[in-house]
Amino acid sequence: MELAALWRHLERHHGIITRTEARTLGLSSGQIARRLKSGEWIRLAPSVFRFAGTKLTWLGRARAAAASTGGLVSHRAAAVVWGVDGFRAGRLELVVPRGRMLHRASCIVHESTQFDRADATEVQSVPVTGIARTVLDVAAVVGPRRLEWTIDAVLRQRFLEWPDLYHVLVGHSRRGRDGCGRLRALLDERFGETQIPDSKWNRMVAQLLVDNGLPMPAVEHNVHGDAGLIARVDLAYPRECLAIELDSARFHLNRDSFEADPRRKNGLMVRGWQVLTFTWSDYSDRPNELCETVSAALARL
Repeated sequence: MELAALWRHLERHHGIITRTEARTLGLSSGQIARRLKSGEWIRLAPSVFRFAGTKLTWLGRARAAAASTGGLVSHRAAAVVWGVDGFRAGRLELVVPRGRMLHRASCIVHESTQFDRADATEVQSVPVTGIARTVLDVAAVVGPRRLEWTIDAVLRQRFLEWPDLYHVLVGHSRRGRDGCGRLRALLDERFGETQIPDSKWNRMVAQLLVDNGLPMPAVEHNVHGDAGLIARVDLAYPRECLAIELDSARFHLNRDSFEADPRRKNGLMVRGWQVLTFTWSDYSDRPNELCETVSAALARL
């Protein structure tokens, strides 16, 4: 065991170490037991210890709580860890998979059926939900005004951009999911100031398809014929000859597009391509239906 590596770990992780981490650093079970018996380490939970010479800070308690439950620091506590303006250290909040049935007097435990979408990461050496998921979780526990301040803060601090907020909403959207209604209402209200460029929307839809188990489509794919370029389609599965067009009012509600779009679609179809067309509301309001339609089309090809 290299003592220097152990000290570096303790220094970087608020004096908190798990049994697994200690074993990875080369400590034997006997060495761990001796440190506990001597009082050098203090047991905070099964297999989670604190170096006695380190003050137990809020971040240290957060790391220990996540490590002892297999969960992630979440909601308002995660916003504190991320450093979002307007949030201060208080009672810890954790998210764990549904069915874990944990009860901790020192923290609020949220069970989630979408734990696999929590975008687990580590910030300040604390296991925490991703910043976009954190905003969605905050939406479930604060009022509309506080949520708007939160979104303003993460945009101002450049933690997120508008497409990230739409993406996390769509990725978690289902009937009754806490936070989705409030976040959707705020995004709808501010949609005029948050138009998504078509190029980003293409990639948002592509990522939605992948997140729902479908293959990654080609983005802005060129379809060629004998005479040259027939069309550039927003998304495509070239092997299956499936094109996906994303129509926005910004680029498609004008005379040129009104006349050109049918010609492009006809050119694709006579060459054996199937063309699916979706609008922004399909993506934002009916993401599951969008994915099911693409899946059904691929299954038929």
